[in-house]
Amino acid sequence: MANVIHHSTMQIAIHPTQWLPAAARSGNTHSWAIRISTLMLTAIAAAVVPGFTSFGNVQGIMYSVAAVGIGAIGMAMVTLSGYLFMLSMGATAAVSTCMFAALIHFGLVPTVAIVVCAGALIGAVQGGVIAWGQANPIITTIATSSIIVGIGVIYTGGVTVIGAGDASWLGRGTLFGWLPHQIIILAVFAAAASFLLEKTRIGREMRLMGMRPEVARIAGLRLSLATFVCYGIAGAAAGLAGSLIGSASAQGNVTYGIDLDFNAIAAVLVGGISIRGGRGHVSDAVTGAIFLAIISNILLVSGVGYEYQLVVKGLVVLAAVVFGALLSRLSGRK
Repeated sequence: MANVIHHSTMQIAIHPTQWLPAAARSGNTHSWAIRISTLMLTAIAAAVVPGFTSFGNVQGIMYSVAAVGIGAIGMAMVTLSGYLFMLSMGATAAVSTCMFAALIHFGLVPTVAIVVCAGALIGAVQGGVIAWGQANPIITTIATSSIIVGIGVIYTGGVTVIGAGDASWLGRGTLFGWLPHQIIILAVFAAAASFLLEKTRIGREMRLMGMRPEVARIAGLRLSLATFVCYGIAGAAAGLAGSLIGSASAQGNVTYGIDLDFNAIAAVLVGGISIRGGRGHVSDAVTGAIFLAIISNILLVSGVGYEYQLVVKGLVVLAAVVFGALLSRLSGRK
């Protein structure tokens, strides 16, 4: 009997990595619909919205995509691992802008490295509390958000921190005179996160933990380590996004980037990553960020007020959630 149980466990441990790619493809309908919608929306806007294809406007879209896209990648790691969302990401990004401005006199590279490591530490601590303390992930991240903002206000006194160094390479620098360095950083971060998720053991464990938590537990996978890693990556993403935001003017404030939570969650959901965990890819989160950035830009260029932009963005996210639920129901019937 013991041999039978052992053999069964080994089967469970081996087979998940074989069926993971096929399972991940179940969300392709949503993600490809958003990709096609993004292309169609861009083409329509280029044809009918005055000034949409101007050099300055296209660059503005790219800058708006960079920080949100990085945050969405970090949020995607948490969602794919089955923990819904990390609601301290906005607070981490906001305080990261203050850290960036306070440290920029040491140089750009050391400053970004310190801020990203600090963000990773903040995220990893939350992951440790959730994994080893068995704490509710939503409550943990909400409480952490309050703590982070409180510490930020105490440190800054609630005023803007003005940096004494040069952050122009990151804030306004371009390659070939048109491609922002921030987009290059987004691409590198997306490639690294995608490699970790798709090609490494810990990435597969994160995905399986979100897709089939009971199977993952029976198979003896490293669930605590996977939780620790996914939150650490999300925290690092928030720190990097905060660095990008702060670099625009070499200034930091506890209100800068505070809405990264909602924007990242919106990009994840619109991009087609399953809220149930396990299904989706890093590219989906980036696509969602691009789609939302284009919608916001169209409304902005068209002179639509900010409050109406929020209404439209909320409706788009709600529609994406409903669309994803309908697809899941239809696939379940099949």
